[in-house]
Amino acid sequence: MAWGSDRARETVRRLQADITAGRWPVNGRIPTEAELAAELGVGRSTIREAIRSLAHLGLLEPAPGRGTFVRSLSPVRDVLSDFAAEHTWSDILAVRRALEVQAAELAADRADPETLERLRAAHQADLDHEAGTERGRAPGQFHALLVELSGNRLLAELYAGLGAAIRDGLSRGAIEPGEDEKGRQSDHAALLAAIAAGNAQAAATLAATHAARDLRVRAQPEG
Repeated sequence: MAWGSDRARETVRRLQADITAGRWPVNGRIPTEAELAAELGVGRSTIREAIRSLAHLGLLEPAPGRGTFVRSLSPVRDVLSDFAAEHTWSDILAVRRALEVQAAELAADRADPETLERLRAAHQADLDHEAGTERGRAPGQFHALLVELSGNRLLAELYAGLGAAIRDGLSRGAIEPGEDEKGRQSDHAALLAAIAAGNAQAAATLAATHAARDLRVRAQPEG
Protein backbone atom coordinates (compact mmCIF):
# COMPACT_ATOMS: atom_id res chain seq x y z
CA MET A 1 0.00 0.00 0.00
CA ALA A 2 1.33 3.46 -0.85
CA TRP A 3 1.17 5.59 2.24
CA GLY A 4 2.21 8.86 0.64
CA SER A 5 4.93 11.07 2.06
CA ASP A 6 7.66 10.03 4.49
CA ARG A 7 5.94 12.18 7.10
CA ALA A 8 2.63 10.39 6.55
CA ARG A 9 4.33 6.99 6.77
CA GLU A 10 6.00 7.96 10.03
CA THR A 11 2.66 9.24 11.36
CA VAL A 12 1.05 5.89 10.46
CA ARG A 13 3.83 4.05 12.31
CA ARG A 14 3.45 6.20 15.41
CA LEU A 15 -0.34 5.95 15.53
CA GLN A 16 -0.26 2.21 14.88
CA ALA A 17 2.24 1.79 17.73
CA ASP A 18 -0.11 3.71 20.04
CA ILE A 19 -3.08 1.57 18.95
CA THR A 20 -1.19 -1.71 19.35
CA ALA A 21 0.04 -0.64 22.78
CA GLY A 22 -3.57 -0.05 23.86
CA ARG A 23 -3.35 3.71 24.32
CA TRP A 24 -7.01 3.83 23.29
CA PRO A 25 -9.35 0.87 23.98
CA VAL A 26 -11.11 -1.03 21.24
CA ASN A 27 -14.26 0.95 20.36
CA GLY A 28 -12.71 3.97 22.09
CA ARG A 29 -12.46 7.32 20.36
CA ILE A 30 -9.03 8.64 19.41
CA PRO A 31 -8.17 12.36 19.75
CA THR A 32 -9.35 14.78 17.07
CA GLU A 33 -7.33 15.57 13.97
CA ALA A 34 -6.32 18.91 15.46
CA GLU A 35 -5.19 17.30 18.73
CA LEU A 36 -3.16 14.62 16.96
CA ALA A 37 -1.62 17.15 14.59
CA ALA A 38 -0.46 19.29 17.52
CA GLU A 39 0.86 16.25 19.41
CA LEU A 40 2.77 14.79 16.47
CA GLY A 41 3.89 18.08 14.95
CA VAL A 42 2.33 17.48 11.52
CA GLY A 43 -0.48 19.02 9.49
CA ARG A 44 -4.07 17.89 9.70
CA SER A 45 -3.90 16.60 6.11
CA THR A 46 -1.11 14.24 7.20
CA ILE A 47 -3.27 13.00 10.07
CA ARG A 48 -6.18 12.41 7.69
CA GLU A 49 -3.91 10.47 5.34
CA ALA A 50 -2.62 8.32 8.22
CA ILE A 51 -6.15 7.65 9.50
CA ARG A 52 -7.25 6.54 6.02
CA SER A 53 -4.33 4.10 5.88
CA LEU A 54 -5.10 2.70 9.34
CA ALA A 55 -8.80 2.44 8.47
CA HIS A 56 -7.84 0.39 5.41
CA LEU A 57 -5.96 -1.96 7.74
CA GLY A 58 -9.05 -2.29 9.92
CA LEU A 59 -7.50 -0.60 12.95
CA LEU A 60 -9.60 2.59 12.85
CA GLU A 61 -13.08 3.49 11.67
CA PRO A 62 -14.03 7.13 11.02
CA ALA A 63 -17.62 7.90 12.00
CA PRO A 64 -18.72 11.24 10.48
CA GLY A 65 -19.94 13.63 13.12
CA ARG A 66 -18.79 11.40 16.01
CA GLY A 67 -15.04 11.01 15.56
CA THR A 68 -12.70 8.13 14.74
CA PHE A 69 -12.86 4.89 16.74
CA VAL A 70 -10.39 2.09 17.35
CA ARG A 71 -11.81 -1.15 15.93
CA SER A 72 -8.86 -3.50 16.41
CA LEU A 73 -5.41 -3.57 17.98
CA SER A 74 -3.86 -5.35 14.99
CA PRO A 75 -4.49 -5.66 11.23
CA VAL A 76 -5.72 -9.25 11.66
CA ARG A 77 -9.24 -7.90 12.20
CA ASP A 78 -9.66 -7.07 8.52
CA VAL A 79 -8.73 -10.61 7.48
CA LEU A 80 -11.18 -12.09 9.98
CA SER A 81 -13.92 -9.74 8.85
CA ASP A 82 -13.48 -10.80 5.21
CA PHE A 83 -13.52 -14.45 6.26
CA ALA A 84 -16.66 -13.99 8.36
CA ALA A 85 -18.39 -12.34 5.41
CA GLU A 86 -18.29 -15.70 3.59
CA HIS A 87 -20.64 -17.25 6.17
CA THR A 88 -24.31 -16.82 7.01
CA TRP A 89 -25.50 -14.13 9.39
CA SER A 90 -26.92 -16.83 11.67
CA ASP A 91 -23.52 -18.50 11.92
CA ILE A 92 -21.81 -15.17 12.58
CA LEU A 93 -24.21 -14.34 15.43
CA ALA A 94 -23.80 -17.85 16.87
CA VAL A 95 -20.02 -17.46 17.00
CA ARG A 96 -20.40 -13.98 18.51
CA ARG A 97 -22.55 -15.53 21.24
CA ALA A 98 -19.92 -18.21 21.95
CA LEU A 99 -17.15 -15.61 22.20
CA GLU A 100 -19.16 -13.38 24.53
CA VAL A 101 -20.01 -16.31 26.82
CA GLN A 102 -16.33 -17.25 27.07
CA ALA A 103 -15.33 -13.62 27.58
CA ALA A 104 -17.87 -13.13 30.39
CA GLU A 105 -16.70 -16.26 32.19
CA LEU A 106 -13.05 -15.22 31.97
CA ALA A 107 -13.85 -11.63 32.93
CA ALA A 108 -15.56 -12.78 36.14
CA ASP A 109 -12.37 -14.64 37.07
CA ARG A 110 -9.87 -11.98 36.03
CA ALA A 111 -11.42 -8.51 36.31
CA ASP A 112 -9.73 -6.13 38.74
CA PRO A 113 -11.19 -2.96 40.31
CA GLU A 114 -9.72 -0.67 37.62
CA THR A 115 -11.11 -2.61 34.66
CA LEU A 116 -14.44 -3.10 36.40
CA GLU A 117 -14.70 0.64 36.83
CA ARG A 118 -14.22 1.07 33.08
CA LEU A 119 -17.04 -1.41 32.44
CA ARG A 120 -19.28 0.46 34.89
CA ALA A 121 -18.44 3.75 33.15
CA ALA A 122 -19.37 2.28 29.75
CA HIS A 123 -22.69 1.03 31.16
CA GLN A 124 -23.39 4.43 32.69
CA ALA A 125 -22.59 6.16 29.40
CA ASP A 126 -25.17 3.95 27.70
CA LEU A 127 -27.74 4.82 30.37
CA ASP A 128 -26.97 8.52 29.95
CA HIS A 129 -27.37 8.16 26.20
CA GLU A 130 -30.79 6.59 26.69
CA ALA A 131 -31.73 9.51 28.95
CA GLY A 132 -30.44 12.04 26.41
CA THR A 133 -27.62 13.30 28.64
CA GLU A 134 -24.64 11.29 27.31
CA ARG A 135 -21.22 12.85 26.80
CA GLY A 136 -18.54 11.23 24.66
CA ARG A 137 -20.20 7.83 24.43
CA ALA A 138 -18.52 5.19 22.24
CA PRO A 139 -21.18 2.87 20.76
CA GLY A 140 -20.54 -0.79 21.55
CA GLN A 141 -18.05 0.04 24.27
CA PHE A 142 -19.66 -2.20 26.90
CA HIS A 143 -19.31 -5.33 24.79
CA ALA A 144 -15.81 -4.42 23.67
CA LEU A 145 -14.68 -3.89 27.26
CA LEU A 146 -16.31 -7.13 28.35
CA VAL A 147 -14.15 -8.97 25.82
CA GLU A 148 -11.08 -6.98 26.84
CA LEU A 149 -11.66 -7.97 30.46
CA SER A 150 -11.28 -11.61 29.45
CA GLY A 151 -7.54 -11.00 29.19
CA ASN A 152 -7.43 -13.20 26.07
CA ARG A 153 -5.90 -11.27 23.16
CA LEU A 154 -6.82 -13.87 20.54
CA LEU A 155 -10.44 -13.91 21.68
CA ALA A 156 -10.48 -10.11 21.46
CA GLU A 157 -9.14 -10.14 17.89
CA LEU A 158 -11.64 -12.79 16.80
CA TYR A 159 -14.42 -10.70 18.34
CA ALA A 160 -13.20 -7.53 16.61
CA GLY A 161 -13.24 -9.30 13.26
CA LEU A 162 -16.79 -10.49 13.81
CA GLY A 163 -17.77 -7.03 15.02
CA ALA A 164 -16.82 -5.48 11.70
CA ALA A 165 -18.94 -8.03 9.83
CA ILE A 166 -21.87 -7.45 12.22
CA ARG A 167 -21.70 -3.66 11.79
CA ASP A 168 -21.85 -4.25 8.06
CA GLY A 169 -24.89 -6.49 8.55
CA LEU A 170 -26.60 -3.84 10.66
CA SER A 171 -25.90 -1.10 8.11
CA ARG A 172 -27.30 -3.27 5.31
CA GLY A 173 -30.40 -4.25 7.31
CA ALA A 174 -29.49 -7.96 7.33
CA ILE A 175 -29.19 -7.89 11.14
CA GLU A 176 -31.39 -5.94 13.53
CA PRO A 177 -31.66 -5.35 17.30
CA GLY A 178 -33.61 -8.10 19.02
CA GLU A 179 -34.63 -6.14 22.10
CA ASP A 180 -35.23 -2.52 23.04
CA GLU A 181 -32.68 -0.28 24.73
CA LYS A 182 -34.25 -0.71 28.17
CA GLY A 183 -33.99 -4.50 27.96
CA ARG A 184 -30.43 -4.29 26.68
CA GLN A 185 -29.32 -2.10 29.57
CA SER A 186 -31.07 -4.36 32.07
CA ASP A 187 -29.11 -7.31 30.68
CA HIS A 188 -25.88 -5.30 30.88
CA ALA A 189 -26.55 -4.36 34.50
CA ALA A 190 -27.10 -7.99 35.50
CA LEU A 191 -23.98 -9.10 33.63
CA LEU A 192 -21.91 -6.35 35.23
CA ALA A 193 -23.11 -7.42 38.69
CA ALA A 194 -22.17 -11.07 38.05
CA ILE A 195 -18.69 -10.12 36.86
CA ALA A 196 -18.17 -7.77 39.81
CA ALA A 197 -19.19 -10.62 42.14
CA GLY A 198 -16.71 -12.97 40.47
CA ASN A 199 -19.48 -15.40 39.60
CA ALA A 200 -18.20 -16.94 36.37
CA GLN A 201 -21.08 -19.37 35.93
CA ALA A 202 -23.73 -16.68 36.32
CA ALA A 203 -21.79 -14.33 34.03
CA ALA A 204 -21.60 -16.98 31.30
CA THR A 205 -25.31 -17.78 31.60
CA LEU A 206 -26.31 -14.12 31.48
CA ALA A 207 -24.01 -13.46 28.52
CA ALA A 208 -25.55 -16.38 26.62
CA THR A 209 -29.09 -15.14 27.29
CA HIS A 210 -28.23 -11.57 26.34
CA ALA A 211 -26.36 -12.48 23.15
CA ALA A 212 -29.23 -14.70 22.02
CA ARG A 213 -31.69 -11.80 22.07
CA ASP A 214 -29.44 -8.76 21.60
CA LEU A 215 -29.22 -9.12 17.81
CA ARG A 216 -31.10 -11.25 15.31
CA VAL A 217 -31.16 -11.94 11.60
CA ARG A 218 -33.85 -9.83 9.97
CA ALA A 219 -36.70 -11.94 8.61
CA GLN A 220 -36.97 -11.81 4.86
CA PRO A 221 -40.39 -10.90 3.42
CA GLU A 222 -42.19 -13.80 1.79
CA GLY A 223 -42.56 -13.87 -1.91
